[in-house]
Amino acid sequence: MKKISTIIFALMVMISPVMASDRVIFDDERRINYSELPAQAQTFIKSYFANERVSYVELDKGIVSDEYKVLFESGIKLEFDGAGNWIEVDCRRAAVPAAIVPKQIAAYVAEHHRGHTIVELKRERHEWEAKLNNGYELKFDKRGRLTDVDD
Repeated sequence: MKKISTIIFALMVMISPVMASDRVIFDDERRINYSELPAQAQTFIKSYFANERVSYVELDKGIVSDEYKVLFESGIKLEFDGAGNWIEVDCRRAAVPAAIVPKQIAAYVAEHHRGHTIVELKRERHEWEAKLNNGYELKFDKRGRLTDVDD
């Protein structure tokens, strides 16, 4: 019995550093300077959010790919992939810039949700997600056809 206790204790001592380093290996987020953002992300910000002041920029180093998060002082949040392509635009209560909304999605919202705006837009590999200021969450396929509605 004493041998088993010693073995279990030794295993726990050996595993502890690995478990402690797990956060470092799989969750490497750090703040970076705005100038360290990919040029494409900086161009996007200058084009659509020129009047916003950056609060901070964060680099999330992933195992497969990196992501960048930009938070403005107003609370608007942007996310970019490692190449600087935008993934998500969360304007909280303000409207997402119309120029980045696909025409089919904009047309659907204008027709079926008159007077409401898209306040959050997320693009994924095979779909788009749009959150409206009335609380509705709409999902569209790559071609802009509605696939799901959550209210």
